[in-house]
Amino acid sequence: MTDATLTLKDMPPLTGTVETGGDYVRFRTQADLDQSTLGDPLEGVVEMDGHREEVVLESAHPYRPTPGLEDGPEGVELTLRRRKPSA
Repeated sequence: MTDATLTLKDMPPLTGTVETGGDYVRFRTQADLDQSTLGDPLEGVVEMDGHREEVVLESAHPYRPTPGLEDGPEGVELTLRRRKPSA
């Protein structure tokens, strides 16, 4: 996973980690987010590895620590679709 910053429309920047694959980015953050503000499709920008990509929020759901690591962090996992699909 790579460190990243996500800025969604009308929200403060979020820090977390990303995994990329095809036209999607999976962003995990430990920020305390109000799930009701994430209901509508939101546009934003994710910054990772020194470059920026425009994205649209597809879904958001809580994630739990890996089984056996119950003391690990809990947070929110956001699935983002790239606005300009990868070639």
